[in-house]
Amino acid sequence: MNHRVKCNLCGSTFSEVMSRYTRFERNTVLRCKKCGLVFLEPKQEKKEIETFYKKKYRDLDTLPVVSAQELFTKQDVRNDSKNRIAWIKERYDLRNKKVLELGSSSGYFLKQLSSVGAKASGVELNDDHAEYARKLGFHTYTKPIEDIGLKEEFDLIVTFHSLEHFFNPRKALRAVYASLKKRGMFLGEVPNQDDWRIKIFGNEVVKRFHYDPNHYFYFSPATLTRYLTSSGFTGITLETVERYNSLLQLKRILSGGYTLKDARTILKQDIFATPKDDTRIPHIHDAQETDFNRVFSKGINAELLGNCLRWTAVKTE
Repeated sequence: MNHRVKCNLCGSTFSEVMSRYTRFERNTVLRCKKCGLVFLEPKQEKKEIETFYKKKYRDLDTLPVVSAQELFTKQDVRNDSKNRIAWIKERYDLRNKKVLELGSSSGYFLKQLSSVGAKASGVELNDDHAEYARKLGFHTYTKPIEDIGLKEEFDLIVTFHSLEHFFNPRKALRAVYASLKKRGMFLGEVPNQDDWRIKIFGNEVVKRFHYDPNHYFYFSPATLTRYLTSSGFTGITLETVERYNSLLQLKRILSGGYTLKDARTILKQDIFATPKDDTRIPHIHDAQETDFNRVFSKGINAELLGNCLRWTAVKTE
């Protein structure tokens, strides 16, 4: 059955249903038949989505913290920020550079950028979290980047797990391009639509966990590259990273324990807890588990099948 919804990437109105459910609720997940972009069937207008992120997103009961201060103090349980700073520093000298983070929350990563010499600013729609970041000394915009009107101001723009929340990625990416200085760089990370769980075990249960009702777009290496090139970027590089415990995820899939019923528990355990905290599925020896995850991640990331997709891109004009 064709769904006549205009694709944000290529403009086609021909799409097919990938799933009738997202995590915790019923939604229609579509795939453009022309370019392959995966996206949620639109239900809200831009203003409604902006209001949701300004006031309600952090109140979702699937998240372990809600206040700006709690989020700031618990932001880096998995060392994501430390790893991302190291990843950026391998590619870019941050000292004295003007850096803008899209989706800057309460300012934790802005503080990390500042600690290595960057002049950091943020874009965060949530009013409370933006105000907390301002109190820390970081200028923070509370409008979508396409509505701010920035022109060639930043040396580097970064975003981690925010682009999938945007109402219109095409407009946002064009605004990112306009906001960068010549030879400026754009780096980021999003969930990977070509995640091995979907690519290899793409049954309905796995899809229900993979698709989040607040992720409006799902980028694969091919669709992300097309977005970036059509926005003017060149020098694009892609890689994937495996943020979760691969062995635990694989055991859940194969044992049939990867269910919606305990999805909230899975989410908190995989993202905010150590593997030992999961009592539902026994673990093998830590050293063996570590070895498996390292070897497995190396293999899937070589094929761009890790669960998170990273990119670097350059503004040349």
